[in-house]
Amino acid sequence: MNSKNVKKINREKRGQISSEELNDYRGLTTQELIEMLKYDNPQKRTISARILGEMQDTEAIIPLCMAFKRERALYSRIAISEALSQIGDPAVGPLTDLLGKIGKNQETELPQKYFNKKSYPLVRDIAARTLVKIGKPATPELIKILQKEDNFKIQQAIDAIGGIAAKTGDRRALNILINKMKRCSDNGDKITLWKIVRALSGFKYSEEALDSLLPILGSGYDPPIVWEALRTMGQLRIKNKDVLELIMPFTHNENIEISKSAQQAIIGLNQL
Repeated sequence: MNSKNVKKINREKRGQISSEELNDYRGLTTQELIEMLKYDNPQKRTISARILGEMQDTEAIIPLCMAFKRERALYSRIAISEALSQIGDPAVGPLTDLLGKIGKNQETELPQKYFNKKSYPLVRDIAARTLVKIGKPATPELIKILQKEDNFKIQQAIDAIGGIAAKTGDRRALNILINKMKRCSDNGDKITLWKIVRALSGFKYSEEALDSLLPILGSGYDPPIVWEALRTMGQLRIKNKDVLELIMPFTHNENIEISKSAQQAIIGLNQL
């Protein structure tokens, strides 16, 4: 068997299908498709999720969310995410309930390296990314979560808020994030602080977001929080002499990740 066929078989084991394969199942009822979400064959699970998304039947929301929690096949997981985002606003509540509950590798320490883009979302990120696809209707529910005590849930809500802001320009959560950022700085909640600093990059052209980052460039903050602040400053797209002068000294920082972040921020701002 050649390598092309091997790759095809492996993708099918992870639930990949062709669009043509959907046609034989489009006549099934919502309940029949919901039952398919439990099949051992991942391709059948993908087919079920794809069609349920097309139907936008709210009856499928809870079964899709339950399937989300147990799904291991990549393409089936992506299909469930797409289905819930197609259903939209009615799926927001059940999806926020899943924040911090999918996957077992939630972040418990600061990263060791500057932002490294991944091709596919991690399992732990999938509910937040689905909420980002839904967009503005999710923001009010995500703001409510920021008042709770479950840190994993709060941190994933922050990720989703930042993603929605970047995608839609929704700024309703900005002041709440900034206030929470100050509290995290005071009480030593480093991971949540890092998450907020990162999420602020979604609030393009916000002077308030920029001002909230300036104290981090002083002293006493962990390197990952500093390099994330520099990255966000670059992505806020506010170019002026003062911002460039603040960032420039960090381009020669002894920490290579801080230096890299500062250099990329300068490059990005100079391209505006």
